[in-house]
Amino acid sequence: MKKLPKRILFVSSESRPFASTGGLADVAEALPNELNQMGVKIDRIMPLYRKVHEGQKRGGYELQRSTHTLQIPMGSETIQTEIYFTELHGTLTYFVNCEEFFDRTELYALPNREYSDNFNRFLFFQKAVVALIDALGQPYEVLHLNDWQTGMIPLLLEKGIYGTGRGGHEKTLYTIHNLAYQGLYPATNLYKTNLPGNFISQYPDLEYYGQLNLMKAGIAGATRVNTVSPTYAEEIRTEKFGCGLEGVLSNLAHPVIGIVNGVDTKAWNPETDPALPANYRLKSLSGKERCKQALVEEAGLTYKKETPLFVMISRLVDQKGITVIGQAMEQLMGLPLQFILLGSGQEIYHKWIQDWNQRWPEKFKGILGYDSELSHRMEAGADFFFMPSEFEPCGLNQLYSLRYGTIPVVNPTGGLKDTVTDVRQNPAHGTGLLMNSYTPEALLNCIQEGISLFHHKQQFRQVRQRGMAQDVTWTRTAQEYLDLYRDLI
Repeated sequence: MKKLPKRILFVSSESRPFASTGGLADVAEALPNELNQMGVKIDRIMPLYRKVHEGQKRGGYELQRSTHTLQIPMGSETIQTEIYFTELHGTLTYFVNCEEFFDRTELYALPNREYSDNFNRFLFFQKAVVALIDALGQPYEVLHLNDWQTGMIPLLLEKGIYGTGRGGHEKTLYTIHNLAYQGLYPATNLYKTNLPGNFISQYPDLEYYGQLNLMKAGIAGATRVNTVSPTYAEEIRTEKFGCGLEGVLSNLAHPVIGIVNGVDTKAWNPETDPALPANYRLKSLSGKERCKQALVEEAGLTYKKETPLFVMISRLVDQKGITVIGQAMEQLMGLPLQFILLGSGQEIYHKWIQDWNQRWPEKFKGILGYDSELSHRMEAGADFFFMPSEFEPCGLNQLYSLRYGTIPVVNPTGGLKDTVTDVRQNPAHGTGLLMNSYTPEALLNCIQEGISLFHHKQQFRQVRQRGMAQDVTWTRTAQEYLDLYRDLI
């Protein structure tokens, strides 16, 4: 048996229940908690956002101030930070405090623009991570880094926060959750890193066509690199999905490993979910129909037992396939179905949804924003779940859907391909419907097949139950990460 790391630090820019914008926060909460339950000592660190303060009462945690006050160099300026901490579900979480950078309404961006100082904010965070490791006096053997907001850390572990050398021996695992967001900034920001010399000649891992690329730095500098599904690990080494970094990813000493995310089966459990009007389980699905009726009526539509209900919960951005939905909408609304959508994002798609609400009030309800409890009710009440993403590193909603007996309709890319089996191609093991191309025609074909399946009640029930029987737990995923940590050391 390979040696187990004694201490691991999980570094991310967000985590539930403290502050979240999406899937990274789910991973940052569930994976450390699961590993700690398996006997692995893993701590977590993230920025102390305003949302962390606001969430103390409802999140069931209380922040405490540590004895560590750190001085962080940012070019010629030095900024002080205090470190806070809390322990929740067996995991110790540190928080880097700096009101100038993190006391804001949102984590990364306002509705119409990214925060203009995001480079400064997350460089400061990464330097504080290294400074805290040194201040604690108990070294971590492995740092598990996540996305561009942590990409400079391998370089900072080596060079130190003052750029005078540190020679860190920590191993680093760098997880790519979405390669499309790379942390690309003008080279004029280099002086804030305190790295000496000319970055173009001395720091090729950080340089990208004359700019700073934090994602590239993390990929090239880490001991090992992984991403959140086997198919996405293959896709990002191609020109189509590599976002300009396919060459870097293809030439690593060790190939990129794909590990599919899991689901928090305590929070997402139709047998016990308190957000549902009725609970149900694999062998007794009657409560699911009551969930459907309640959801349809909550949305202001008319409940019709023999009409299939499709739902979509998504960020309204190009990646998520909302354009394909839009191109198919006229024909989609001509089919015998109902459609409820929950999401927010780009303003153009907000206008689309407002228009659809007016045009098809009997068949469509679009709700702008995000509501966690409503998302649970939608997963439980739906017959089918739309996920026609152009690319999807892993995806979680298709896993929630399987768990709740809701059949996913997906574009087979990334983690969607790895977790959903087409019922037409594999009737004995199928759990969903896969588009054969990223087109409105392919989506409509899946919808029509879904309607047909819905009316074949025995087969429909079997597909639902097959999905609910899938192993989507974090236990499997955590074991794969544990094996990867062992390989690192």
